[in-house]
Amino acid sequence: MKYGVTLAAVPGSKMRGVYAQKAQAAGFDSAWTDDNPASDGIVHMSAMASAAPGIRVGSGILRSFLRNPVTIASSYLTMNALTDRGVILGIATGTKRQNLYQYGIDVPRPIHRLRSVIAMARGFWKAVEEGETFRWEDEYLQIRGIRAVRQDRAVMRPIPIWIAAVNENMQRFTGEVADGLCGHPTVGADYLRDVVRPNIDAGRAKSGRTEPFEFGVWATTVVHPDKDKARHLAGQSIANYLSTKSYQGILEYYGIGDRYEAIRQAVQKDRDMDRASQLIGSEVIDRIAITGSADEVREELTKRYVGVADQVIVASAGSFGESLEDRLRTIDAVVRAPLE
Repeated sequence: MKYGVTLAAVPGSKMRGVYAQKAQAAGFDSAWTDDNPASDGIVHMSAMASAAPGIRVGSGILRSFLRNPVTIASSYLTMNALTDRGVILGIATGTKRQNLYQYGIDVPRPIHRLRSVIAMARGFWKAVEEGETFRWEDEYLQIRGIRAVRQDRAVMRPIPIWIAAVNENMQRFTGEVADGLCGHPTVGADYLRDVVRPNIDAGRAKSGRTEPFEFGVWATTVVHPDKDKARHLAGQSIANYLSTKSYQGILEYYGIGDRYEAIRQAVQKDRDMDRASQLIGSEVIDRIAITGSADEVREELTKRYVGVADQVIVASAGSFGESLEDRLRTIDAVVRAPLE
């Protein structure tokens, strides 16, 4: 089992490069960043790859529909030249609310559209590698012909595509087309084992894909000397995600589906994150998140996902109740030394 860390809680691209170096020095396999308004994932990844060329750098996750697929493919080719280990295109559709309210984009049939984005990116990479003119036509885009600048062979190492998949349809689609899974921060080891992996396997069986597939889990993590405080902060982050209408299946799995409306009221209308965390409850929080002292967290990270995940990505919860100091405490505790 390998380990990675997401640096979404670290401010600024330059500082993320510093933390990528720390993760590299501690023997981590990968470092990840977000892609959000005022926090551009491609800029962050470039800084991280330049600072720490010995670690894989990935987007966790890139919004699929904000950039032209050729722009996405070109950016990742270019970043591939900055690192000795290569980059990972972690991508997803985003929720309807995110696309519409944050960017003013309405995307009917998002999985169908994402299939086109992924196929275009791979088609463009293939054309560049073979020195051919890239052409494309489907219901979304028509490209008459792009003759790409020939890239250095080092840039052309394969770029794996991982998809963030919360709902079961998206999980099956991920198995069908992707090289890996960006596990969601609300997915515990049990949900990954019982729900996600069978759906991924079903998708792979449907497509006949036999290439290696990496199961990544984003492990919601809070390091704090007060265990109850750590658990409460993790619960705030979990509640924020699970107030999303399309994520109700996770609440149902954990036996608290009947609390959805109350969680949604607390998070989206009242902004009462303390109540929201209480509604998730300590039992469910402990099944999803890893919390406690630095030593407790480091030990649990090495045990909980054995046989379930190929890559454990440590994700500082970044909850509403945490200060920057709190968030960096978690990351510093994890990357201070190798996880064994």
